[in-house]
Amino acid sequence: MWCHAADVVFVRSETSPSQEQRELETAASFYGLDLTYVTVGVRFSDRALGLTVQQDSTMAVVVEARALSSLNQESLLHALRRKSGQGVPLLIVGITPDTDAKLLKSWSGGAVIGCKDLQSSLPLHYAFGHVPALTQQLSDSKISLAAGHTFYLSLAASEKTQQILGAEMETSQPVPLFVAASVDPQNVLFAVKMPSSNLTKDWRVDNIEGAFAEIAPVMMFVKHSAGDRGWHALRHYANLTIDDPWLREPYGFLSYNGLLQEMERHNFHTTIAFIPWNYDRSEPQVAALFRNHADRFSISIHGNDHDHKEFTDFDTKPLPDQAAALQQALVRMDGFQTRTGVPYDRVFVFPHSIGSEKILDELKNRNFLATVNASNVPMDRQEPTSLSFALRPVTLSFADFPSLFRYSPKIETESGFLAMNEFLDNPLLFYCHHDFFASGIDAFNSTADAVNRLEPDTQWSGLGEIVRHLYLVKQRDDSAYDVLSFSQDMQLDNTTARDLTYYVRKEESAVPAGMSVTIDGAPAQFVSHDGFVEFTVSVPAHERRNARIVYREAANSVPVRASSRSVRVYFLRESSDFRDIVLSKSALSRGLVDLYYKYELTPTLVVLCVLTLLVCSGCLIWRVRIMVQAHHHARAGTAAPAEHSGSQV
Repeated sequence: MWCHAADVVFVRSETSPSQEQRELETAASFYGLDLTYVTVGVRFSDRALGLTVQQDSTMAVVVEARALSSLNQESLLHALRRKSGQGVPLLIVGITPDTDAKLLKSWSGGAVIGCKDLQSSLPLHYAFGHVPALTQQLSDSKISLAAGHTFYLSLAASEKTQQILGAEMETSQPVPLFVAASVDPQNVLFAVKMPSSNLTKDWRVDNIEGAFAEIAPVMMFVKHSAGDRGWHALRHYANLTIDDPWLREPYGFLSYNGLLQEMERHNFHTTIAFIPWNYDRSEPQVAALFRNHADRFSISIHGNDHDHKEFTDFDTKPLPDQAAALQQALVRMDGFQTRTGVPYDRVFVFPHSIGSEKILDELKNRNFLATVNASNVPMDRQEPTSLSFALRPVTLSFADFPSLFRYSPKIETESGFLAMNEFLDNPLLFYCHHDFFASGIDAFNSTADAVNRLEPDTQWSGLGEIVRHLYLVKQRDDSAYDVLSFSQDMQLDNTTARDLTYYVRKEESAVPAGMSVTIDGAPAQFVSHDGFVEFTVSVPAHERRNARIVYREAANSVPVRASSRSVRVYFLRESSDFRDIVLSKSALSRGLVDLYYKYELTPTLVVLCVLTLLVCSGCLIWRVRIMVQAHHHARAGTAAPAEHSGSQV
């Protein structure tokens, strides 16, 4: 039932993988396209290449610059033409100063006349042009370039050339790295060999922006060429999550009434990562605010007791105890919903840091939707080093359960990070605590405005809504759609005027016992194939179907009580409230709290430090008092009491 009908033809100079081949393989995999390889050499035939290019499945052609001398330009350009009048897009990659300038001039219709070396001691930036069909949300954005060396294209003065990507120094105009030249009736794109690319290196979230820039030409080209035939999201989503507060007005620096006004003015949505321990202490007026403004406020689950890192290694806290905490969190959140009438999403935010892979499996078996944290890799697993892993914030690599990455709203909104994620169809997930609003309840406005400028159609939603739309689609030859889902609970929307069939796939390395699939609550048939669960959903025009993969029920778990509270946890939660609601009003107190988190002090150590401080303060006061009394007696010409004199000695 799975469809593979869109191809990119790659014409290379040799069979051993080049840098350009690895970049193209990453882009093709990201957008769900197949690669067809053609190697120029002894058995190479221009006619055979032409027949391959003319296949209906061919969406784009990429040619290594080193292979240009072996190709018949007229023959290939002819094969690219279609009866509709539109040509198959052509990209020439890997251009260096060694590339024959005559060939570049010929293939570009005289627009590209050579390639030169650029070395700079000044910082360089990638500067994206404004070519909407290719740059999309990346238009006019900039990304830092780690290397101080790159190649650039020499261009003839021509109105038929568009600069898509350039390298820019602070004191100069961008020099072209990636351009489009009009060679009637064909558009041909030219990209230099990008600097410092090594797709086997350790990519991390903190350097993914620069890594993306290095493969940006092929990513933009493949996305543009594939269109609906490549993986894409139906909508762009964003969310702000505030960890910890319960429903009281205000909670520290967070005013719910004030935040609502800012959300309505600047169009964003806030999820409260709610600690289940607080399930029975919400203020009615704040709960009513959530009920009446469900388009702006939502609730997800933040741990259980929030007992610091309560989901930790199993030597510190055995797996059964951690599983019981998950079950108690659900019982408490059900109690919260009953008391307040405010619904909650089964999206789990770990306190302090993400737990183990086995805990992700426990979340999955209790039909949680996903987990969202500052890392999407469990504490007992190594982060994959592939660039393809880093390009998406969601992974199913651990327990086949959706784990998403989120980041601080303090990120520079002028940087290319937001634009890059919008271009890649990634949801933008921000998180903070109440003290983010210490400067004012409008602290998030600039970030929300930046997101809305980049993508005016962004839908700000709760985490549950976002996870239910955590899937990609691509059109098949039969006009139906393949769906690659990262969630076991999905809302399949048909925004067209015709009925559609969705062929859904969700990664499941092993089908758990008792697993089932439902569509709008009714049982549906599914198959397990090559590590995926597959099923078909028909969606009428302008309607929605809810498809769910249901795992074994949580009812099999040992029952737990919502109200079981230890004295230690009570002390921790009350002291946390005191910190957030009372101490936050003082700059000195906030400084002490910052030290607490900076040096990861334990509660016991903090208590000992406070007691020591109190004892020292008492001793100091007592000492000062004795000195004052001694000074008073000296001035009065009398002796100090004997015990005081002894104490002074």
